[in-house]
Amino acid sequence: MGCLVNFFCKTQERIHERGGRKLFEEGMAFCNGFDYKTIDIPRGRLMRAASRALGCKAALVIGRMMTGIKNASNPTGEEKQKILKDLKKIATTSPYHWVDSYIGEWYEEGWGGEEKKKQAEVWWTKAINGGSTDAMCNLAVAYETGNLGLIQSLTKAIELYALAAEKGHAVARYNLGNNYKVGRGVEIDFIQCVELWEQSAKQGHVGAQCNLSTMYRDGSEDNENGNPMTIPKNLPLCFKWALAAANQGHAGGQTYTGDCYEEGWGVEPNLASAFEWYMKAAEQEDVNAQYYIGEFFEHGTGRDIDLIQALFWYRKAAAQGDQEAEEAVERLS
Repeated sequence: MGCLVNFFCKTQERIHERGGRKLFEEGMAFCNGFDYKTIDIPRGRLMRAASRALGCKAALVIGRMMTGIKNASNPTGEEKQKILKDLKKIATTSPYHWVDSYIGEWYEEGWGGEEKKKQAEVWWTKAINGGSTDAMCNLAVAYETGNLGLIQSLTKAIELYALAAEKGHAVARYNLGNNYKVGRGVEIDFIQCVELWEQSAKQGHVGAQCNLSTMYRDGSEDNENGNPMTIPKNLPLCFKWALAAANQGHAGGQTYTGDCYEEGWGVEPNLASAFEWYMKAAEQEDVNAQYYIGEFFEHGTGRDIDLIQALFWYRKAAAQGDQEAEEAVERLS
């Protein structure tokens, strides 16, 4: 009878672990834009919480580690070692590519000391063999930058980015698009660049949204010989992607949206809307937006002149090293 009860308990535990892992994977996908998912952080967090509530061991330990990474003062050295021990136990008894990937991150964070950072490559490679797109992207970044004591290899970085991008990893798509724009490890290809950025942007990646906004504002600027630009200017799309980033609370996207409203790029000019978006960005310490708010107050753009407010915002921008703001402070003081 005791053996039967023990068997039943272990079976239930395995069922809960499998269910918990599925919820965890879905949660991570929604939080980060993996597996073609559109980023939805609240939904992702709920799914990860549900995974932990089921008692999923992998989710519980990884959750402890994620908390530790976010809070630089925690965990203690003892807790770091406990996290590694728990992760490796799961990796041994119930292999899981997410666990392997986070062991790689454990080493990348330097929790085992600078001399052991290269161990991240070993664990990320193991995670990649298990299908982890996040490990693909992390290792690609390491090869691109030459971090972790690795010999820089743009060839390997591009291969890994491409593998992850094909599997719907938003950051890999964004990074690979960046490389195609500047010809880093690949030939410059603006069409491929924009295609990748659009894939990433549609998943909610704010960096890709901002880059698209800039690209459509200026075009690809590859018309030196009189040929048409590969990517022509498209101000409605410039505004569309700026607003997409702005609506996610991204300061740069808010500033770009303010620019669009001020200049009439892809939208009817509206100084009140421009000021509103600049202010949102300025309150998030965007230096350009702070300078623009100063200009609005100094010159009475769409509002009464207020030199006290102008000086306040110029000083904030100047404190961040903006030279024009420094000159404005000198002028108004």
